[in-house]
Order: sequence, then structure tokens, then C-alpha cells
Amino acid sequence: MLDRVKFLFRKLFGIRPALELSFSKISAYRFCPWKYKLLYVDGMRVPPNPYISLGLSVHKTLEEFHRNGRRNLDDLLDTYNQVWVNEGFQNPQQTMHFYEKGERMIREYYEWLKERKSEIVAVEKEFRFPVGKRILRGIIDRIDRLPDDTYEVIDYKTHAEMWDQARVDSDLQLTLYAIGCAKVLGTEPSTLSYFFLAHNQVVSTQRSEQQKKDAMKEFDVVAGLIEKQSFPPDTAKCVKCDFKFTCKYSVEKKRNGQQ
Repeated sequence: MLDRVKFLFRKLFGIRPALELSFSKISAYRFCPWKYKLLYVDGMRVPPNPYISLGLSVHKTLEEFHRNGRRNLDDLLDTYNQVWVNEGFQNPQQTMHFYEKGERMIREYYEWLKERKSEIVAVEKEFRFPVGKRILRGIIDRIDRLPDDTYEVIDYKTHAEMWDQARVDSDLQLTLYAIGCAKVLGTEPSTLSYFFLAHNQVVSTQRSEQQKKDAMKEFDVVAGLIEKQSFPPDTAKCVKCDFKFTCKYSVEKKRNGQQ
């Protein structure tokens, strides 16, 4: 009821709620402003596909496993089976192929986990705080307390591409997560890591104060353009876009003879 009253009040007096951005939203805008509009203004959804379903399944498995304090491999595999997202697959053979890929990731993850000396202090930890008149939010897959009593931010990646050290060192998502972790824990993380589950490799990095300042500048720039409703299509990205066969600006749709 209170939310409804607030909505009517804002509508009556022309008050817009504070713009809330996450890395996903910033990334979508940087990829193509029109894609951002389709997703976050028009409310379109990306159709399910095997890669999305695999990613959701593995992330949910690790979240549930750690949140419920489970310990052994059988529990982990049982959780994976229970939370499996069976959407977007073309046939049973493709489903099994991706299911087995995820199972391999999880088995290798468990072997890595057994060697860890850290303490998991948070899973799917949300941060949300004001930046001027706007809001920055995000959800960190995992935060560990290390043996030296510092903290490590860990984000799981299930895609097939393996990033090199240089890309991880400059990645915006980890920079924003470093800022968010400091907000929710009150201390700077000493280590920021991507766990590339498809390769069973962890790539770690740190962030400087200058990188964090640059990230917040990027946040401000993107937020300002969104508030101005600047959504020009970037047709150079059509070939990689989830909406390449439905977007009215898509050059891929035209190439395939669709109107």
C-alpha cells in the first residue's frame, strides 16, 4: 500500500525516482544504448538460451550449497540437480551436453574448495548506496575472509572465454565490487578474483584509488546520458546482440531477409 501511495505521489507531482544503476545496466548501455532501453526502459527480456541457463544453474548451485552450510560433493551435486534451469535448449542432447559441462565445473570447483584455507563470510551479498542523487547497487557472488584477516571478493564466470590478466586488471565490474564490498564490510578487500569455472582457473587482482575514481566517473557519465534519454543504436554490435533478430535497428535482421 505504501509503495502504491509513493508511486501515485511521484506521478502526480512529476517526481522521478532516483536512477539506480548496477554493473549489468552500465555494461548494457556501454554495449549499445538502444539495448539498454529495450531491457530497462521497455522491459524486454533476453530469450532463454543454453548459456544463460547453464550460468544460472551453476550460480544458484553454489549459492544454495554455501548458504545452507553443506559440505560434501554429494550435497553439491544434489543441489545442482535440484536447481537446474531447463530452458532454452533445442533438444535433449543439447540439454545433456550443457548439464554435463556444468557438472564438470562443479566437481572441479569442489576439489578447489577443499584446498581453501579461507572462511566464507557472505554469498550473494547485495550492496546499495547513494552516489549523489543516484544509486549504485550490485550483488557479489562471494566474499571470503583470508588467513591474514583481509577479504577477497570472488565472482564466478561460467562462459567459455578465458580472460587474460590485463583484462581482469582493468575490468569495471570488479572495480565496482571493490567499492561495494568496502561499503558493506567497512573495509577494503585485499583481493578481487574471477573464478573461470569452465577452465577451473582463478585470476586475481587489486584496485587502486585512481581506478575507483575512474569507475565512479564512468558511472556518472552513463547515468547522465540515461537521464537525458540518449539511446542511439550501435549497429556495429548487432552481430553479438541478444535482440539481433527482433530489434528494429538490427543490421543482422536485414542481412537475413527479415523486415
